[in-house]
Amino acid sequence: MEQDSLEGKVAIITGGSSGIGYGIASALASRGAYVYLIARDLKKLEKAKSEIIKKGGKTEIRRADIRNTPEIRNIIDEVYESHKRLDMFINNAGEWSGQTIGAESKDLQKTRKLIRDSPTEITEYLINKFRKSDNRLQILTIISQ
Repeated sequence: MEQDSLEGKVAIITGGSSGIGYGIASALASRGAYVYLIARDLKKLEKAKSEIIKKGGKTEIRRADIRNTPEIRNIIDEVYESHKRLDMFINNAGEWSGQTIGAESKDLQKTRKLIRDSPTEITEYLINKFRKSDNRLQILTIISQ
């Protein structure tokens, strides 16, 4: 079965430098999408970008932390302004840190921000931004800790 082309489509993937995010980015790019990888680690981002380009994909990178919602909004606006479209937004950023059950620790607060609050804030921003637009945006949120 032939895969549908995503030529001309634009995607933003948080956590796109490794793991599930990189896998999604690589698959989308291999089908023709222009992918923006967002992550905190610049070296991992550069390596991911290089790998996607080697395979013939189109990609750019942005160093950012998903917990910094204004920074992510700025990237969304920049990508949309540059391409006049945004077709897919993949909320995928995550990290592993051990948690103490029953404790209200700083780590637990960071985890809540990472896997619950930030994706919700970004999704609400995207919904409001594209509510009255002809741009048909697809949003996927992957939550794993």
